[in-house]
Amino acid sequence: MKKIITIMFLILLSGCATGTYTSRDGDNSNLNHDTMYCKSLARSKHPGYICKNPLMCAPEEFNIVINELTQYEAVFQNCMLRKGYNYN
Repeated sequence: MKKIITIMFLILLSGCATGTYTSRDGDNSNLNHDTMYCKSLARSKHPGYICKNPLMCAPEEFNIVINELTQYEAVFQNCMLRKGYNYN
């Protein structure tokens, strides 16, 4: 249980990391539109898992939640890279 709490803490902490996407050609005029598009694409492919108890996930649900978050982020980053952005 202690390992799971540590992993969850690290995931939440990494979510606080600040970084920005910048266009490879230097034109960031479509950044907001492309970001919203990629977020909606990622959310449509991985909508997220809602635990049986909305106040607390059961231990057997932790892996499902972490997998959904990881897959969402992977789809989002892949979309942004395909649209010509780098993460700095």
